[in-house]
Amino acid sequence: MAFELKKIGVGIKTISPGGIKTDFAGRSLDTSSHPVYEKWVEKLYAGFSEDNFTPAEKIAAVVYEAATDGEDTLRYVAGDDAKELYSQRLQVGEEQFRKHMEQMFLGN
Repeated sequence: MAFELKKIGVGIKTISPGGIKTDFAGRSLDTSSHPVYEKWVEKLYAGFSEDNFTPAEKIAAVVYEAATDGEDTLRYVAGDDAKELYSQRLQVGEEQFRKHMEQMFLGN
């Protein structure tokens, strides 16, 4: 879409953040699920630790940079955890990375 819309003067940028330190999990996240899915939900949340997440202000700074830098950059990776995952994705390729993430979080 970025290539198509560039021709009419519309720019597109993608922000790829990692985990963001907020209180979302404490006040808004509803983790109730159907019993059939409980083992997957438990495995999914076991892989998260807010200790590795990036403060929201740092993510916001990347969003601001993308919106105001005047560059033709498509992807902005925000947060150390996101940068690490993106580096892995580039090293192993899209399909292998997707399979690894599926295995890690869902055990498939």
